[in-house]
Amino acid sequence: MEFRLLGPIDVSEQGRDITPTAPKQRQVLALLLARANRRVSVPTLLNEVWGHEPPRTATTALQTYIGSLRKTFATATGTTARHIAEHRLVTDGNGYALKLADTEWDRPRFEQLVLQARGLMEEREAQRATEVLGEALAMWRGTPFCNVKAGSQLTAQSRVLNEAHLAACEVRVDALLSAGRFQEAVGDAVALVEEHPYHENVHAQLMRALYASGRRAAALEVYQSLRRRMSDDLGITPSPTTRSLHHAMLQDRPDQRYLSAAGAVR
Repeated sequence: MEFRLLGPIDVSEQGRDITPTAPKQRQVLALLLARANRRVSVPTLLNEVWGHEPPRTATTALQTYIGSLRKTFATATGTTARHIAEHRLVTDGNGYALKLADTEWDRPRFEQLVLQARGLMEEREAQRATEVLGEALAMWRGTPFCNVKAGSQLTAQSRVLNEAHLAACEVRVDALLSAGRFQEAVGDAVALVEEHPYHENVHAQLMRALYASGRRAAALEVYQSLRRRMSDDLGITPSPTTRSLHHAMLQDRPDQRYLSAAGAVR
């Protein structure tokens, strides 16, 4: 079977979609998938589906959902519900665990590719790093769990995945800059700035990409927009690092060593 959570969750067997359609059953599966190979306690599952005050029938309902998932997996794979209960969706103390090999779901592959790309960056293999990160980011199909009604646990898991996605995007912009692919870096950085209007690093990346493309005025305007937004909305100023980058770009003869280290070499 194949399980995917980098976007709407789905489960397939030999290309056939077997994702549960019942909302609460899908919610249970989503949390088990988000914490695959780890025990998820019954109280945690109850809290996710029903909140802090689950009905008296909630535990029985949860057992029904687990049983239904086991039957679905068994039918799809030509095995038995007992086999699934022993090897795939197992009872683990006062909880359940979804057992998956790394090759059966998308998250380990994504994390492996990002780690590989970071290693390539350390080895100054920026061009190869951009390719690896492109492969990793292509695995994303949208907002995690967007086809599930998320409770507190899934909301937290979604934040974790979104942060991992953002970090990978930032590394890719750095790799594009190091590879001298400045226009592509501008495009990626613009998208990140639109999505994260208070994130200083992605603004700094856009400044560096624009400056390296010969667009100093545009790079300086990015800083001014960030400064105004942070001042007006948050009552704070950009960090010393961002201010130093802005100051270097203001100079008619900027410190090329600084800009080179910052990835803004023309």
